[in-house]
Amino acid sequence: MDLTPLPRPEHPNPYSTLDRKPIYDSPWIRVREDRFRHRRGAEGRYAVCGFHRTACGVLALDAEDRVILVGQWRYPLELYSWELPEGGGGLHESPWEAVRRELAEETGLQAEAWEPLCFFHPSNSSTDEETFLFLATNLAPVEGHAPDDDEELAVHREPFLQCLQRVLSGEITDSLTAMALLALQARRSGVTGALDPALAERFFQRPGEHPSAGRSRWQHLGTP
Repeated sequence: MDLTPLPRPEHPNPYSTLDRKPIYDSPWIRVREDRFRHRRGAEGRYAVCGFHRTACGVLALDAEDRVILVGQWRYPLELYSWELPEGGGGLHESPWEAVRRELAEETGLQAEAWEPLCFFHPSNSSTDEETFLFLATNLAPVEGHAPDDDEELAVHREPFLQCLQRVLSGEITDSLTAMALLALQARRSGVTGALDPALAERFFQRPGEHPSAGRSRWQHLGTP
């Protein structure tokens, strides 16, 4: 079913940026503070968190319709989390290249069939992070990969519907995992919104081939 695009104002951006100031930078995240004026008269400061890497995840299903889950301690939450294989893609790799690497490193598996599943912004009030989620099937073992030396991972296979129940009960809380499971359930239920072809291409392109408006702002700090 083809959908008519949702309405948007003729002039959607109400902000005039007066300046942008870098606050913090690390290999993973960066923070800046923008000074702005709103067209309704308000002036203020907006803190933006940017990610150097592209968020990628894969819903890998085995022949018994079980989801491959990875368990690990999530430092910011002080909680143990079960979630999909996921990680950050570098500037010189596409989301597909990154998530294939993550699947192998975290689970010792490879997949024969890959397809884009879902794209979303996980926290658009404070960060420019983009997330690419894949569906992978026809799994097989792969050797020669291991987690990073700051990772302690467990691998578990859980039936798809039970994973979905754990998301809805609040036991699985990782946003990439929840989105991927709900997206596949929607597809299986007949909600078949196909990805825009230009968006689907981005799953297999490197970030430099499709600079987003939000991430491009980091190249112009200090100027509107």
